[in-house]
Amino acid sequence: MKAQKLRTRILISFDIVIVAFSVAVALLGYYVIKKDVLERAQTKVKNDLNSAREIYDQEVGRVRDVVRLTAQRFFIKEAISDNDRQTLNRELGRIREQEFLDVLTLTDSSGNVIIRSRNPSQTGDSQGDDGLVGFVMESGQSVVGTAIVAGEELAKEGADLAEQAHIKFIPTPKAKATDQTEQSAGMMIKAAGPVFGYDGKLAGVLYGGNLLNRNYSIVDKVKETVYKGEIYKGKDVGTVTIFQGDLRISTNVANSDGARAVGTRVSQEVNEQVLEKGLPWIGRAFVVNAWYKTAYEPIKDVDGDIVGILYVGILERPFNDMSRNIFFVFLVIVIAVSGLSAAIGTVLTRKISRPVERMLQATQKLSGGDLGYEVESRTGTLEFDALAASFNKMAAELRRREESLKTINEELKGLNKTYLDVVGFVSHELKGIVATTIMNAAAVQEGLFGEINAKQEQALQAVTKNLEYLRETVRKFLDLSRIEKGELAVIRKTTRLREDVFDPCVETFKAEIANRKMEVTNNIAADVTVSGDIDLLHIAANNLVGNAVKYGLDRGRVVIGCEDLGDKVQIEVYNDSRPITLEEKGRLFKKFSRLERDSGTKVKGTGLGLFVTKEIIAKHGGDIWVEPRENGNSFLFTIGKESNSAPKD
Repeated sequence: MKAQKLRTRILISFDIVIVAFSVAVALLGYYVIKKDVLERAQTKVKNDLNSAREIYDQEVGRVRDVVRLTAQRFFIKEAISDNDRQTLNRELGRIREQEFLDVLTLTDSSGNVIIRSRNPSQTGDSQGDDGLVGFVMESGQSVVGTAIVAGEELAKEGADLAEQAHIKFIPTPKAKATDQTEQSAGMMIKAAGPVFGYDGKLAGVLYGGNLLNRNYSIVDKVKETVYKGEIYKGKDVGTVTIFQGDLRISTNVANSDGARAVGTRVSQEVNEQVLEKGLPWIGRAFVVNAWYKTAYEPIKDVDGDIVGILYVGILERPFNDMSRNIFFVFLVIVIAVSGLSAAIGTVLTRKISRPVERMLQATQKLSGGDLGYEVESRTGTLEFDALAASFNKMAAELRRREESLKTINEELKGLNKTYLDVVGFVSHELKGIVATTIMNAAAVQEGLFGEINAKQEQALQAVTKNLEYLRETVRKFLDLSRIEKGELAVIRKTTRLREDVFDPCVETFKAEIANRKMEVTNNIAADVTVSGDIDLLHIAANNLVGNAVKYGLDRGRVVIGCEDLGDKVQIEVYNDSRPITLEEKGRLFKKFSRLERDSGTKVKGTGLGLFVTKEIIAKHGGDIWVEPRENGNSFLFTIGKESNSAPKD
């Protein structure tokens, strides 16, 4: 993962939280607003249906009262004269027109029509069987309800009524399939009341009513009362319809051409719910050419049979637009609050990250050596204040320790110089004394000062051996002093490795080699030359060959080899011995480090030989290392053939 600044990460995290919260709030707000607005619309349309039913029932009650009161005003004889008929006809016609009825007809006690106020010429036939007249003749009581009147009966009442009732079906999407293409019967709010004779007996029945087909008084009254005729973007907000069966016979729903959508039909879903099951239907529906929140309920006749549907609907678009506008305002508020939160988050992020950035700058100063650098300890945050105080305390302590270490280091430099001077002085003085002592011991041993016995010779041999060891030790301490003082200068010249370096080394250890019965083989070719300091290379060769003899096995082999690597050569000094371990390998070239012989005993020595050798080889631009073999160890080093292959001193 790509590393980022703390401020960036905090800001991104803060923004993610804000965006996620804002989206969640926006979605929740949209859901709540949409649900609340549309549920309110659905509740309203349900209440509007109750209002429509009440207005419909008012019209039913009005027709009932007009017919009942008119019937109570008349008393008819068994035999009605022409004058009486004309008088009744004029009176019924006046009442019908005055009370805005489509039909007002008088029958005798057998149901035969005596007077049709709308069509006086059509008399003497029996009234159509719609159940109302029969009910009055049987019970002697008034009755009112919605009735389906056949086209022939309407024609008897008046040809204009039959024409008004006749409606052709208009193909309607989602309507239930039917083979019927037109309808001649009409739906009427109809009432009937008893008319008595002078003897108090039932002498006839007066019925009257209003044809609902293409009669828009009820639907327009509901629209005006409930919806106040409100228009939204060219469409009525509220619409009302009376269906005869599933056919729209009275409506203020408009077609695409603006005309009332008489002749269109209700959807199959509503048909099955209301007409077939007799249950109300409330929900979203596509009405002719727009979506509405709608409510439907069945209209029943006096026998309880479903004959039609009463519908009210509210245009859905105003509520959708309302919910969208409310949501837009809500969204603007959410975005504004989110933006404000992001701005506050940016300020807070900067405030939080600034102490951290200062602390980072302080640590960089500290790591760069500015131990006196301090940070502001008053950040306004307790944790950062404590951290800054701790950092300043640490910086002060580090500065104190640095000053103390500088003092101690200067003292150590002085002590080390004194130590090196003492080592160099003592080693130099001892070198001359030891050399003189060895010469004198050798003179005595050789009998230059008189004959010596065997015990004296043996003692002198021990003394000479110890003096040789002492001389070697002094030499190594002198080399160490030169190295640590930086006085180990390389004076390069062409050097023959075999003749100038390794043959003299083998000769130096000839006595010890013979004493341990070891076999030494020098395989370096006589013509191999390198660019190096012959004296320093001689010291390195002495240390390597000397160690091979010291740590080698009695009667073992020491093999000196050389390999040409192009611009340099690789020298190998091998001896039969115990292969060194990984742990021994790690400390092999360190100062004062000594290994054990195969027998497990420590070899007498200073532990400086390999350290000095490594420094000499490094001065020549080469490397030195050890490789354990199956039955021994090989010490290998490289040295350049040309003088420009090594670094300048």
